[in-house]
Amino acid sequence: MSDQAQEKAPDKKRVTPGNLLEAAAIVIVIQLMGLSITNQNLPTYTQIVNQTGYSYNPVGSGPVGSTINAILLVAFAFALTLGLVWLLRRKMVLSFKLVIFGSVSFSAFVLTLVTADVFAIDYLPQSLELPVSFGAAILVVVLIAYTIFVKNRVWLSTVILAFVGAEVGSFFAETLSPWTALALPIAFSIYDIYAVFKGPLKGLIGTAPNIALVGMSIKAGEFTLGLGDIVFYTLLPSLALFQFQAKFGTLPALLTILAIDVGMVVTLFLLSRRRLLPGLPIPMLLGVLVVVYYLLA
Repeated sequence: MSDQAQEKAPDKKRVTPGNLLEAAAIVIVIQLMGLSITNQNLPTYTQIVNQTGYSYNPVGSGPVGSTINAILLVAFAFALTLGLVWLLRRKMVLSFKLVIFGSVSFSAFVLTLVTADVFAIDYLPQSLELPVSFGAAILVVVLIAYTIFVKNRVWLSTVILAFVGAEVGSFFAETLSPWTALALPIAFSIYDIYAVFKGPLKGLIGTAPNIALVGMSIKAGEFTLGLGDIVFYTLLPSLALFQFQAKFGTLPALLTILAIDVGMVVTLFLLSRRRLLPGLPIPMLLGVLVVVYYLLA
């Protein structure tokens, strides 16, 4: 997962109903892709969790343990961002790119391997399972490397990183305990406010924005959304689908998407007054409220 997410409008005057709808449409497509991945991979990840336990559960799966789990991940994100700022300020651009590539490509390879393998098992002849799954995983990593080290084609990086973000959000939704999956967006929303306005993320973007955003963000129309935003925008709807589909169908997931995207549009609209805003607090607040409502229903 990338550091924190940011939303940035290069020109305040570009915040219009048209480009707000365009940004919302792009995010909805990514969220629906996340739901599709979640639905496809559900049996596989359920089996993995039943056999090995939750993917990230160092302190425990209860409310207190999950809160500490989230705080530990926030601390890791903070330390990583400090390290990235340090590299950029010393003009160690190659090292910076290697850290970004390593963190993104590892997740991309493993999760794409799983997603492609499940797809191949379900829809393709057995002889094509390994070539398709490993081929897809390697292709994604190669394309990430191309955008980071060779040429950052915006459309290509947006497609690839949107897919990776949807995979990561879906993975967290299906392999974290419910409490940890809820604590993460809350904890990172609080950190997001600090990171964007006062913390290291502001320094990271301010030091070399053209370098800092490569491999860590996508374009949604006129707006730049951080990879971390995409992960969390996908996590909560996927969690709602995973937890409530048997009882309520897809409605909780769709309402969670609606709540998150309303919050995102409000955040983007506020960019008419500021050039940089945290992308998580408002969408995550609304999304968490929907999930909590169904947890209590």
